[in-house]
Amino acid sequence: MFSTGNNRGGDILKSKYDNYYYWENIIKKSKGINPFANDPITEKSVFFHGVIINCNGGSYERWLHFPDNEALLGFLNYIFMSMAFFSFLSNETEVFMQGDLDEMLDIMTDSEKCSQKNLIPEMREFSSQIRELWNYKGENCFEELKKFMVDYNERWNKDLVLFSYIDVFRSPFELGKYMVETYEKSKEADISMLEDQLGVSKGDWLQICSTVYENEFMKRKFTEIVNNRIKDMLFLFWGR
Repeated sequence: MFSTGNNRGGDILKSKYDNYYYWENIIKKSKGINPFANDPITEKSVFFHGVIINCNGGSYERWLHFPDNEALLGFLNYIFMSMAFFSFLSNETEVFMQGDLDEMLDIMTDSEKCSQKNLIPEMREFSSQIRELWNYKGENCFEELKKFMVDYNERWNKDLVLFSYIDVFRSPFELGKYMVETYEKSKEADISMLEDQLGVSKGDWLQICSTVYENEFMKRKFTEIVNNRIKDMLFLFWGR
């Protein structure tokens, strides 16, 4: 990782999640797997699916939940987008760099290891867009985040060798429905494959997702499945 001591030139921190050192600490504690796995799911929680593919090296996929929009914004800036953009820029195939996105782009601008410096101006635009989202609150923030998601996927989910994709969900039911529809529409899979990994039928899965907020048992069941049973869906993206 790399760090910045003054948080992008002295900008006032809007949240504890807008801090490199916060993410350095929480990623170490969670060993980079799921930083909020033990946090309870509430109606403020938001959900994330992210993919980074480097066909010449490593890949990354995570299903995560976050306590609120700001936590997800911090994760995108300090973890996910830094990893994705570094994988596009670097000659190295097995390294995913984490840290402040703007600082990473500054470093790669001057680095001999940067193989695609022509991409950096576009990446800076996406960095500015994610920074702007801190100015929105509540549902407005999430709606703007969904617009950002569309722009991100249209730009960075094109290449067949290096690509990245994100999706965000406002509720457990949105996440569950997305998974079901992805498997049902895929030419490489069918719904029985999803049911096998989840350990429940399609109908039971959607029932669990739709009752998370009102049923403690269903909340625990949903959390356990998301944290432990959802396997990689990367093979669904190869034929996209």
